[in-house]
Amino acid sequence: MTVRLYPGMLDTSKEYFNHGDHVLIIKNGSVKKFEDVDQHPELNKILDDEVELNLLLDKWFGNNTVVKLRTLARCRFGALNFTPDFSNDSSSHDYCECEYRGNCEGENIICKPVVFNGSEISDQEIKLLQELSTNEKNTAIADNLGLPIGTLNVNKTKTYQKFGLITKQQLTKDLFLEGLL
Repeated sequence: MTVRLYPGMLDTSKEYFNHGDHVLIIKNGSVKKFEDVDQHPELNKILDDEVELNLLLDKWFGNNTVVKLRTLARCRFGALNFTPDFSNDSSSHDYCECEYRGNCEGENIICKPVVFNGSEISDQEIKLLQELSTNEKNTAIADNLGLPIGTLNVNKTKTYQKFGLITKQQLTKDLFLEGLL
């Protein structure tokens, strides 16, 4: 049996994630609500460094720093995965399902385009790879995506090549580890 530990459980990294209406953080071996952690210096640094982000959050929330930081954590880092959001001086953003995707003024400002296996991945590619990771046959997947089978096969080949995928097992493992499944 393989046991996977989330970032922050046994190390000094941090993992923010959404759980219902709450934003939680794994830090120093414990899980806490966002509001129960006094400071979020890594999120404050992002606000200081990204002018467009700060202007947008000011427009939405005024001077309410806690809501700005929680929104940043929710939208940019909200998926629970096995890659730490913050480790040492580096950070890694997540893909979060969002009902506003495609219609949000903050898209690609608050949330960032997701990188999968070294390349930027689109929503359509995520949906395709999620479908391909199931036990469904290609004909059923094509039907689910509303594509002709030939188009599915071409898209599958191009997408596998783009992300360096060889097998369905590798695809499924990589999607799972990145929090895309």
